[in-house]
Amino acid sequence: MPIGPMIAPLHLSEIARGHFATIAGILEEQKRSSPHYAEHVGLLALRLEQIAMYQAVIETEGCTFSSEIAQVAKDGAVIAIKVMKRAHPAVAMLSEALRHAQSLLGDLMLNPAAALKIASGHKQEAGDFDDF
Repeated sequence: MPIGPMIAPLHLSEIARGHFATIAGILEEQKRSSPHYAEHVGLLALRLEQIAMYQAVIETEGCTFSSEIAQVAKDGAVIAIKVMKRAHPAVAMLSEALRHAQSLLGDLMLNPAAALKIASGHKQEAGDFDDF
């Protein structure tokens, strides 16, 4: 892969471009930045923006919503009203965005487990207590 700066995809919003710049900066500091990763980093930036958006919706509207179903008689009179509580659709969308963002972070080796793999190139010297 050629090493070099990444250019944010044109379809990203201003907020997603901010996330893109942050992630691209981290990869540049680690000397792992490549133009070939731009779309992947753009997808992660988009998902991070969506996570914030879904969290805001859930904080404003709550995790559940109510729907009413009226039972109507043949003459048109309402007999009973059932109220059903359901999970807000943003809850499932947030869960999926979080899962996908975590996966993308792993792909880009930007999570703690990947950091250990990158750092594992520095092996400790053999010590007196290695046999235990």
